Amino acid sequence: MVSSVNDTLTQIQNNTATVYASQNADDAGKTSLDQDAFLQLLMTQLQYQDPLNPTGSQEFISQQAQLTSVSELQKLNSNLTTSNEMLYASNQIMQASSLIGKEVTVAGENSDGENVEISGVVTEAKFAEEGASVVIDGVEYNLDTVQSIRENTTTES
Repeated sequence: MVSSVNDTLTQIQNNTATVYASQNADDAGKTSLDQDAFLQLLMTQLQYQDPLNPTGSQEFISQQAQLTSVSELQKLNSNLTTSNEMLYASNQIMQASSLIGKEVTVAGENSDGENVEISGVVTEAKFAEEGASVVIDGVEYNLDTVQSIRENTTTES
């Protein structure tokens, strides 16, 4: 009986090590168990439990609650990531649109491909998958290239 329990524990430890090794190979840098790994460990535990002394219902309920918690935390993390991306996008378009009518200097390239500073009045703000941009003299520049901002002191009659 004791040897069977020791064999079972050894098998669970081996399966746990296999799950961790597989997870590390697939997800280098991840430090937490995902839902699939948790289910694999649970199934291994069920497969090798002692039939004369099965796991109690309270322990199963506890493990099921843990699994549900892991699943809900993953959903929450996904929702927070999406919210952060939306806030970032909203912030970028607000910044770009606040530059309309202002004179800005951006880092750009001339016709020879040399890095130069380009100054002009922003006439339009755009937003695409790549992020926000501003338009100066009909040319679109990424918002990240803006180096300075000045009030437009020229007036058109």
